[in-house]
Amino acid sequence: MSIAKIQRNVYAIGGKLIDDNDANAYLVYDDEKKYYTLIDTTTGANIRYVIESLLEILKGKDKLKYVILTSCKFENSGGLYYIYNLFKPITIAHFPDSIMIRKGECGNRTYIPSPISLEIKQKQYILDNFLILLSKNITNGNIIVKYNDILFSGSNTKITQYTKHIKYICDVNKCRSVSD
Repeated sequence: MSIAKIQRNVYAIGGKLIDDNDANAYLVYDDEKKYYTLIDTTTGANIRYVIESLLEILKGKDKLKYVILTSCKFENSGGLYYIYNLFKPITIAHFPDSIMIRKGECGNRTYIPSPISLEIKQKQYILDNFLILLSKNITNGNIIVKYNDILFSGSNTKITQYTKHIKYICDVNKCRSVSD
């Protein structure tokens, strides 16, 4: 399996754990609401391992409620088609990246188009225990997702400003402690 526990109920899935040319995705379990959220979907190049890892943790297909995509970039959204067709989660992306994911293209890369269930247009959006913030650093719809003391930044690997309550920053390459 390709799973690394970051902290209680937060896991790195697939990506760099399998292949240095892939990207990480992150799985979060919400104790209060009793469901899982996947943040990003890797490139899809090693999707079999990602799906096996998800099934290992989820113990079935019906517990993945949300997939939040931090941008339309291939390393964030390339695996969505496969995840969506197996688990049927609510897919979430910020406008205008949501349009690009539906088209299956971002920058100079193409991938299999996928539906977006919830298109965010606000600069700040609260989804249960997640705070979703528009950052526009990588693409016009690039977001950062805050969950408890973790920031999930997707392709934005150069986060330097954050509140004192943040303990980890997780991007497509790694999850790092801010005290490092």
